[in-house]
Amino acid sequence: MHSHHSHSGDYVEHASGTLEQMVATAKEKGFVQYCLTEHMPRLQDKYLYPEEIDKGMTIDSLNERFEKYLKHAKEIQERENAGNTIKIIIGLEVEGIDEAHIKMVERYRPHVNMCVGSVHFVKGIPIDFDEQNWRKAREACGGSTRELYKEYYELQYKVLKMLKPEVVGHFDLIRLFRVNDLDETTGKMLSDVNIQNEWPDVWQLIERNVKFAISYGALFELNSAALRKGWDSPYPKSDICLLIKNLAGKFCLSDDSHKYEQIGLNYHKAWEYLKSTIKSDFVYHLDLDIQRKIVVQESDVNVLSKSPFWDQYKIL
Repeated sequence: MHSHHSHSGDYVEHASGTLEQMVATAKEKGFVQYCLTEHMPRLQDKYLYPEEIDKGMTIDSLNERFEKYLKHAKEIQERENAGNTIKIIIGLEVEGIDEAHIKMVERYRPHVNMCVGSVHFVKGIPIDFDEQNWRKAREACGGSTRELYKEYYELQYKVLKMLKPEVVGHFDLIRLFRVNDLDETTGKMLSDVNIQNEWPDVWQLIERNVKFAISYGALFELNSAALRKGWDSPYPKSDICLLIKNLAGKFCLSDDSHKYEQIGLNYHKAWEYLKSTIKSDFVYHLDLDIQRKIVVQESDVNVLSKSPFWDQYKIL
């Protein structure tokens, strides 16, 4: 099994446990590939999270910690990949806050194998931290959820265009803290809005982003973290997943774990979603070839469904 997105308490304040624990647990659970993708540093103090401020973190200390991560990850990769149990891939998660942050990724590209292209801020305000900040971001977009979504997908497009990340991270993260109030543009409650039919301007941006990511060979992660956060599916929801499938996009799996107990969490539900809702015949994962270059591998869903990996979920 594979995962393309993870964090540890060694290098992220809102995670817990050590990077070594993460790798050991991935091996115990039967992962044959695991991507280490700590958050890249941020450029200004105003983008520090409360838990980072509480710990006295600064922009300089974020940079220092990330450099330590790159060194540690390299040591783990050299050690683990010498065996035949698990393949460790070194990556980072993009902070697509603005163009300056996106450009900053190029500094680290020579030191990683891959990156996860993500957007966590709109108008400089975090959109996946809590509902209060999500509302602040919406206010910064004129108080319109529709405009907030448009800003999010425009920023996502910049990440895709400028970096061509190997994995598109939690494509519709903007929906995580969406409140259910009235959409003035349709007269409907937000939960009843069909984006494709009723927000065609938003859907156009989504479709553009999907098509561009497909054009350069990106994988779209089915991110099981959404399930532990109260969703009934991984990111992205089925409307976007079916668009990706219909455009011949490729899906990969991610647990987006922030502690070792979350490794592989709800993977059986994500797998059922892939089989029954998306009805995909294949799933994909990143690998390293003999020259340590990133390549994409294809697996038959029916064959992988018979893997002993799934036995650990039968007791749930």
